[in-house]
Amino acid sequence: MAQEEIVKLLSEMVEIKSISSDKNHRDDVDASAQFVQNLFADLGLNTQVIKVAGGMPAVVAHTEIDPSKKTVLLYAHHDVQPVGDVDLWDTEPFDPVVKDGRLYGRGSGDNKSGVVVHYNVVKQLLSDLPVNIKIFIEGEEEIGSPTMSDFIEQNREALEADVIVIADSGNVKIGVPTITTTLRGLVDAIIEVDQPMRPIHSGVGGGVVPDAFMVLSRVIASFHNEKGELMIEGLTPTDMQVTELEESFLKKMLGSDEINLFDTESISKRLWLEPALDVLAIDAPPVKDAVNLVIPKASAKISLRLPPTEDPEHAMKMLEEHVMRNIPWNASVKFIPNSKGSGVVADPNKPFTTELVNSFNSIWENETAYIGVGGSIPFANDFVREFPNAELVLVGAADEELGNAHAPNESVQIDHIEMLIESLVQTLKNIS
Repeated sequence: MAQEEIVKLLSEMVEIKSISSDKNHRDDVDASAQFVQNLFADLGLNTQVIKVAGGMPAVVAHTEIDPSKKTVLLYAHHDVQPVGDVDLWDTEPFDPVVKDGRLYGRGSGDNKSGVVVHYNVVKQLLSDLPVNIKIFIEGEEEIGSPTMSDFIEQNREALEADVIVIADSGNVKIGVPTITTTLRGLVDAIIEVDQPMRPIHSGVGGGVVPDAFMVLSRVIASFHNEKGELMIEGLTPTDMQVTELEESFLKKMLGSDEINLFDTESISKRLWLEPALDVLAIDAPPVKDAVNLVIPKASAKISLRLPPTEDPEHAMKMLEEHVMRNIPWNASVKFIPNSKGSGVVADPNKPFTTELVNSFNSIWENETAYIGVGGSIPFANDFVREFPNAELVLVGAADEELGNAHAPNESVQIDHIEMLIESLVQTLKNIS
């Protein structure tokens, strides 16, 4: 497919303001789903827009099903993130602009490029289909896919496949084809300090009783040692080979050459395969409202990213035990568990992925990289749980170098889209 056609289709999609988190854009999300439905219907696929109770519109489509052929499900999503501070954009977020081989606009990389990829893969294969193809273009990924479990339950036959290709990941660098092999899991919780006393003047109570901030800060400080290593016992890193990230590249991603990083043997393994805890928020009186009182109450929300193979139930238990072991001065502290989710391992040695890597290495100039994702993708967990025998493949046209997913000036490399289409077409032909 010519790059001009890719740019035209992706531009039309970017212009649709399908922000799933904003109720003022519900009509745009509907319009986006209708646009995607028309795309695949025009190719002759059996296509429909489906909503489950409380959910956003998703598009499900399929070619004619031949029981003698393998079935491949192609996933992407058509909803996008809010634009944030428009003043930080160099272009209008929903007015696509092509510059230096990249198309700029909200949703260009995440994840309307995935829709463009899947559309063109089907278009190129239709005349002689090597496999059965199913399409699933979701409309609520950017709000955490809250109805995914219900959607799969109600549409299992439409989604079941031998291989599930999720085109919502990306390439570690520009020009480097990338297979995502792991996603970390997650547990989070609230640490609540509630000393059994009333707020009291610091001249009366200070020095004889710990205030809530003293207690909370001691608990938080217990999570890491001086090297930044996590001190929660019982969590086991996942053992896999991944492409190593350079410190300079990570600092570029963080937006600062001056930031000091933890001293670690492997940045990639620390980021993708090991546990990591961060404090997300603290409830406390703001500085501007400070008075001379010993404060009895404070709380913090903590987030613990898990190794991909770690059981979240076990991790939550280890986290709670650590907190309760490290309460200072016999203070009154509660541990309140919150959400949890499993990680994902996508085995790169399975047949489709192996063939896709061969295609990558023959089409792209650079060798394939293998990365993890430090975050979690809830819908991927649903697929793994509901279709345990399917091969999961995580790829994407976006890149982590200049892509700016969720941020101002989001963009995608146009030739990445073109080469990913070619790679998937070649792979689908070869696995048949």
